Amino acid sequence: KTRPSNPISLMLYFITGFTGVGKTTIGRELAVLTNLPFIDLDESIEKKINQSITSYFEKNGEDAFRDIERQTLLESIKLHSEAIIVLGGGTLSYRLNHIPVLQSGTLLFLELPWDELYARIKKLKNRPTLQGKTEAQMKAIFVQRLPFYELSQLKMPINSGFSTRKLANILKLSTNR
Repeated sequence: KTRPSNPISLMLYFITGFTGVGKTTIGRELAVLTNLPFIDLDESIEKKINQSITSYFEKNGEDAFRDIERQTLLESIKLHSEAIIVLGGGTLSYRLNHIPVLQSGTLLFLELPWDELYARIKKLKNRPTLQGKTEAQMKAIFVQRLPFYELSQLKMPINSGFSTRKLANILKLSTNR
């Protein structure tokens, strides 16, 4: 399917937020609840390059990764008229990726305070942009990315009142689905 030209009928939802917020988990649940296809940009990249992002990062560097990431993002937008697309934590802040995202659908920011994010990040493996970094360095990356997350049309705090079902209902109300 190619995307319709009428912006009212756009059904692409992009999920953004910092590493560890739960983008992939929430995105998968949201896709089931909204009956929309699920696309994880990082998984799509790994299929394309036939290796893990961590391995690709180590061999080719961040610039090469960001080029592949942009190419995969643009392909995903072109190939799908409706989907839940989970972005990498840094996708929006590189290669002007925020522009096609904002022009093509609704951007959802999964928001969590830094202290809670850091507690989650410490437990994660295979996060190449954060490997070997101190908390202060990680927080600096978070602060650098935050203005791009703030461009989102919908900000969803991940707190005790959050549920993916509530988020799905908000999306259905906002699009009359």
